[in-house]
Amino acid sequence: MDASMAAAPEERETDAGSLLSPDQLLAAIGGRLAEPLPLIAWARELGDLHAALISAVLNPRHSPAATEAALHAEIAKVIDKINSWAAFYVRHSRCARRHTHSFGEVISHVAKTYAEAWWTVLHADCEELRHSAWVHLGEVREGYAQLIGDIRAGRVQLPLGWRGIGHTRQSGSSLPEETDGSDAPDQGLQQQPRL
Repeated sequence: MDASMAAAPEERETDAGSLLSPDQLLAAIGGRLAEPLPLIAWARELGDLHAALISAVLNPRHSPAATEAALHAEIAKVIDKINSWAAFYVRHSRCARRHTHSFGEVISHVAKTYAEAWWTVLHADCEELRHSAWVHLGEVREGYAQLIGDIRAGRVQLPLGWRGIGHTRQSGSSLPEETDGSDAPDQGLQQQPRL
């Protein structure tokens, strides 16, 4: 377990202060919230990583040190840290409806939207595009606010999270190797599409 997640037993329960409000989350992602809490640091890290990813995708020659794959891997690591934290601190209501994304994925989505909205506002010439980016960030903020309200009220339960097949393949799992189909036992079967 991460040392930053260690807490006294009475501190393990989720209370209103253990989850960031929408304004706190956006401030943390933007680096304007400097409290020594792990969730704040991870939100900032995700904001920085998603901003770097925009640069790596748009200018791959100008950022050779930060490849797109390496940035995605770092984002996945931070998501895992947040998911581990959430498993320990975020309320789990067995009878609540299930959400589709883990808490780390939600925070990463907000950070990605924040980075893309700010990039658009600062670099796009089209006023309508800048406005749309800002409106979308507002919608994501409101969705996060509703999710936090539902978590606190016990109306939603978040999944623990899974890094996906890409991570499984990188960690040496024995997934079937991809083939060109020439060694398939029944030539009449179609090969499954790549994911």
